[in-house]
Amino acid sequence: MTQTQCDLLLIGDVVLPDRIIRNGHVAISGETILSVGEAERPLAKRTEDYSGCLLFPGLIDAQVHAGSHEGVKGLEDATKAAAAGGVTTIIDMPFDDPDPVNNVDLFKQKVDIANRISTVDVGLYITARKDGNYKVLRDLVREGAVSIKLSTYEYHPVRFPRFSTGEMYEIFLEAAELGIPVAFHNEDQELVSHLIARAAAAGKKGMEIHGAGRAPLAELVADAQILELAASTNVRCHIVHSTIAAGNRIARHYRERGAKISVETCVHYFIFNDQDAIRQGAFLKLNPPIRAEHERLEMWKSLAAGEIDLVSTDHVAWPISRKSDPDMAKNGSGVPGLETLLPAFYTGAVRDHGHAPGLVAALTAENPARHFGLYPRKGRLTAGADADVAVFCPQARRFEAKSMTSWVKWSPFDGMDMAGYVRATYVRGRKVFENSQLQADPGVGRFVRPN
Repeated sequence: MTQTQCDLLLIGDVVLPDRIIRNGHVAISGETILSVGEAERPLAKRTEDYSGCLLFPGLIDAQVHAGSHEGVKGLEDATKAAAAGGVTTIIDMPFDDPDPVNNVDLFKQKVDIANRISTVDVGLYITARKDGNYKVLRDLVREGAVSIKLSTYEYHPVRFPRFSTGEMYEIFLEAAELGIPVAFHNEDQELVSHLIARAAAAGKKGMEIHGAGRAPLAELVADAQILELAASTNVRCHIVHSTIAAGNRIARHYRERGAKISVETCVHYFIFNDQDAIRQGAFLKLNPPIRAEHERLEMWKSLAAGEIDLVSTDHVAWPISRKSDPDMAKNGSGVPGLETLLPAFYTGAVRDHGHAPGLVAALTAENPARHFGLYPRKGRLTAGADADVAVFCPQARRFEAKSMTSWVKWSPFDGMDMAGYVRATYVRGRKVFENSQLQADPGVGRFVRPN
């Protein structure tokens, strides 16, 4: 009997949802997984032996802001960083500089650029227009958008506007008909403005005023208002970055009532606390902000309770100049996170809290793939799926920002002892990263649309 031959055979400990196949294999034919197993290995034209390493499904970072600083061309650096972090698909936000992606022309332009300069695959968020023309969302969904993003807080009147409750109600009705999820930035505008003024009057400055002005209450008020709106319109509604367990419980309450609600958080909310933010200053300035230690610990309990669906980075590669202003309000919000997502989350979840690697895979690969309509093509190591693989070596290593693949060489994780590192990354069977070096030129990545 002739044995099936594959183009590439990866050997290692294969991470499945319910178990790990020790000394298993992933057989790849072209861009697709042919088989995953532990029994007799198929013949292979080429074999890569990663014995002792974990073979994760390629991660999907559900929250990337590649265009906040450089515009759409920021996809080049972001996807290089993704390759270095074992992230094989990024879902990029629509708030590009100078214009948000809210019409078909801009969407098509971004798709074209993504196909030319990306090292990993790219899915695209869209946002709504502020002129009340929400029918254009239908055209954007036909073009392949994966989700709509809205904000309850205005960062810029054009690039990153706020949508009122009435506007969101109309957009939710439109999105419910289309079946596309709507994600929202969850901070109440009026409450944040009031609390910042209150903190300033009390003499708070720097990161203290940032944290006090964006208190948990501002997040909870936004959650409660928008989730009630979502339940009433039957839309698929998604909290983009929940930072407190109480918000996750609100979301669970609505799910138990039958609403289509999902929750995402970011890895930094599991790792850092507000005292770390005060020490690091603008390098840990995020919106919503890093919370107090007791809130950080409660988030881990919420994770264990199954209240969190996705874990992402909220990646944005600000230059040092955008993180160095003495006036904290003038510094950019967000951190580069693509290269630390897998090492940092694995360290916290597996080493520090005893979770199985399969949970890491679920929250950073399979669940995002399902949420954005990319499953079963992506998200799991299984026959017929895209051959997206992150090879993770579970050996202690200190993360050094100076060695980052991104053009920015700073990170709030700089100097942190991690429980492992990304050794190699494969995108649709093509090795794009190995041993701290990129292995592919820009253009390997592709725009991906929902099933």
